[in-house]
Amino acid sequence: MKTLFIAITIFASTLVVADPVNLLKPTNKAESWRLEKAGDAKSEMKIEDDSVVFTTSAVDSTDWHVQAVQTNLDLKDGKTYTIKFKAKSPDDVSITVNAMIDQEDWHQIGLNEEVQLRKEYKDFSFNFTANETVAKKNRISFVLGSGKGTVSLKDVTLTTK
Repeated sequence: MKTLFIAITIFASTLVVADPVNLLKPTNKAESWRLEKAGDAKSEMKIEDDSVVFTTSAVDSTDWHVQAVQTNLDLKDGKTYTIKFKAKSPDDVSITVNAMIDQEDWHQIGLNEEVQLRKEYKDFSFNFTANETVAKKNRISFVLGSGKGTVSLKDVTLTTK
């Protein structure tokens, strides 16, 4: 019995816990993102090394008139998710990250967090429980239209908790 216990202990100690699966596409690939602009808002996107960089040059009175989104997420009601990312801006801007459905009526599904950015990358992490999702029609949005400026994002992940 003692030999079996030792063997099980040795086997268990060799197991590697896998990292959670990222439900999002790579942050530093242009094809991972859809940059939405509406009204009088203007913004551009570029990839720099391991980051995606958005420069908003014109805004109007509606902050969501500039959004960077990742779509076609198959989130499930009642499941808890964690979104993590690093963000910075040389400008005094805040952004909002939210989860919503990617079709009319565009309702939010459990995440809506505003963050103030600094000149250096800062880590952000938010947990949320999804509700009122639509199969394969959910999205993560970074709302960029609250002010003019440049926002860099990297290491954006969405995992099941």
